[in-house]
Amino acid sequence: MNQILSFQTSAGGRKILFKNTKNLCIFLIIFAIALICSGGYRLYVNINKEADIAKPVIVGHINGNKTTFNIKSNIGLQKIIYAWNNGEDCVITSAGEHEKNIEIDNRIGVNELKLKIIDSDNNTITYDNIKIVYDEDSSMLINDDNQQNQTISLEEALKNDKTPPVISLSAETATVVVDAIDDLKMSYILYSWNGGEETKVTGLSEDERTLTAKIDALKGYNKIKIKAYDLAGNVKEIEKEVHGTGGPKIAVTREDDQIVVNVTSEYGITKIEYDFNEEVKTIDNIEGNTYELRLDLVDGVNYIVMSAYEGSVKAEYKGKTTK
Repeated sequence: MNQILSFQTSAGGRKILFKNTKNLCIFLIIFAIALICSGGYRLYVNINKEADIAKPVIVGHINGNKTTFNIKSNIGLQKIIYAWNNGEDCVITSAGEHEKNIEIDNRIGVNELKLKIIDSDNNTITYDNIKIVYDEDSSMLINDDNQQNQTISLEEALKNDKTPPVISLSAETATVVVDAIDDLKMSYILYSWNGGEETKVTGLSEDERTLTAKIDALKGYNKIKIKAYDLAGNVKEIEKEVHGTGGPKIAVTREDDQIVVNVTSEYGITKIEYDFNEEVKTIDNIEGNTYELRLDLVDGVNYIVMSAYEGSVKAEYKGKTTK
């Protein structure tokens, strides 16, 4: 009796197992077909969908007999490749900067520019056969497949210019040197000492992009404020404490077969460099307001060239003597 019951149970189990296996296979087949259809549809969509890449912004500026192309990318720039009239490729590399300039000589007549930009995400944006026409008055006409003809003149570039000048300061003896540079055209600078009255300085370089001013420094520690204006009205302002000094004083005398050099400074000597008979040496980490140096003469003509520093202010001496 137990054997008969066991046999019947085994046979029913096989039927149930077969039925479940059949249903599972049907389910897997349907599921696989659904996956294939879904994947194929996504592939079709991706193939036919244009990549959404933030393209760089390119602006051309006429500068004499050259044109500067300013290229900006929100992603960052890795490489710029360009060629004039199907000529040799010129490659400019970039370390992820968001802005880069390339400068090209103007050529009267119709020209074709090929431009390829690779951004920091390795996206490649290509501009083929950009037609650029230069006429005699140096206006520039750009035409490509993606935009209508447009003339880029200085007036238009100034309207779109939002970039202020760049200011750098350096020191000469008793003088502060201000260099203001703009990507288009500079206008003037204003400076004032310790919040006092402003003084205007004009006088541009030949291309009008640079203005250099040499300002007499006040003695001691004072604050100078510089405002640099470009032709579009953008302004850059900096304020810096300046140590006004006439710089170190160098006195050279001869004692027997030696040259004796005495350097003095009201505010302290920071460094001395000298070339004595083609032997070049530097003395750093000098403490105090005076320093003496003795050099042995050699037979014949002896030459000495010396620079003494008080911070960034330098004094120089050149001389010779015969033993």
